[in-house]
Amino acid sequence: MSAKRRRVGGDEQPEARLADTRIPFHLLRHAGNWGEPLKVFIARNPDDPVSELTSADRSVINRLIPLLSDRDPTRCESSFVLDWSTPHPRVCDLALAIIEYHGRVRFHHDTIFGSYLHQLPDADLKKVTERVDAWWREVKDKSVASGIRAQLAHGRSYPETVWMATTLAKLAEGSETDDREFALQVLRTMIDENPRTHLGAYAADALAELGDTSPVDIFYREWKSWLGRPGLIHDSHIAFYLCKHGTRREWELLQAISVEEIRNRKGPGAGAVWACVVNSGVADTNPYAIPILALALSQTENTGSRSVENGSQAFSYADTSCELLQKQVGIDFGYKRTGTTEERFEAIGKAAIWWEAQGRTKYEFDNIEKQLKKHDSQSSKPPQK
Repeated sequence: MSAKRRRVGGDEQPEARLADTRIPFHLLRHAGNWGEPLKVFIARNPDDPVSELTSADRSVINRLIPLLSDRDPTRCESSFVLDWSTPHPRVCDLALAIIEYHGRVRFHHDTIFGSYLHQLPDADLKKVTERVDAWWREVKDKSVASGIRAQLAHGRSYPETVWMATTLAKLAEGSETDDREFALQVLRTMIDENPRTHLGAYAADALAELGDTSPVDIFYREWKSWLGRPGLIHDSHIAFYLCKHGTRREWELLQAISVEEIRNRKGPGAGAVWACVVNSGVADTNPYAIPILALALSQTENTGSRSVENGSQAFSYADTSCELLQKQVGIDFGYKRTGTTEERFEAIGKAAIWWEAQGRTKYEFDNIEKQLKKHDSQSSKPPQK
């Protein structure tokens, strides 16, 4: 038996039995499972070494750090397998996951390529181990929040940094410390440094989850300065963010960009904003999307395939836009997913004719805003007795 697998008082410590755990690894690896799913496993398997180690206090980290170099296989259950290349967790993977669980931090949580700690080259694994050891020596007598703050500057990837900042902000909510503001500032700095890419949008999504949608202004100013400069790539993640959190100002900008793109024949394969709007998930409910849906009626080239009742069907952005537009404006253009190519094309044509004859005027941004204000006013009235 190795030093790492020592016996204490005649009984093996849970860390010495870690290789024998039967926990499905995703319950530890993914923070979304740390609530009820992990609690259920612990309740059903109280003697499992992972159950004992996660139920213990943070001081157990002292006993887990020596296991970070242990690549011995484990008996973890695999409740699902992504593909044949999904690695099976080793002892060091479990030890790290439990440390991250107790510390609410990340040292190696690869959400991009999905690699585990044991797959790292020896030199990289040693760096992670040394970082965990240094972090623990610094924070073992401090709060969980202090531990997160100490690790934030050492995140190995932007998903790790965003997750830790979000976790700290939620943990510190209502406290008298400056931990929450510190966490929010970490996210804001990421956006300031990445106002054109998905990194900024990723951090902005986290801020929105925390009730802060101020990045809308940053993305708006950035994209506004791009108007009239074809060839620049608008990040789709930012486009989706603006669709979800933008107001009239942002939608007018999205409309102006879309007009330029369609004029310049920029399609979805080139990251067109108009295509992002169609696929945003809000184009069927947000009236500000209507003018862009109308623009997309001209995009009749088939770009995908979907399942319908009578089999597979090639479809275009014009198909999707017509279906969404029909729902938004409450007019039946005759569009049906199950229709023939000719029937669907005819419905798209009817929608385009209606737009030029009536829709363009009816759904100018001024009129959309008036309708939204009217709706909000009616919604805020108390119910009549």
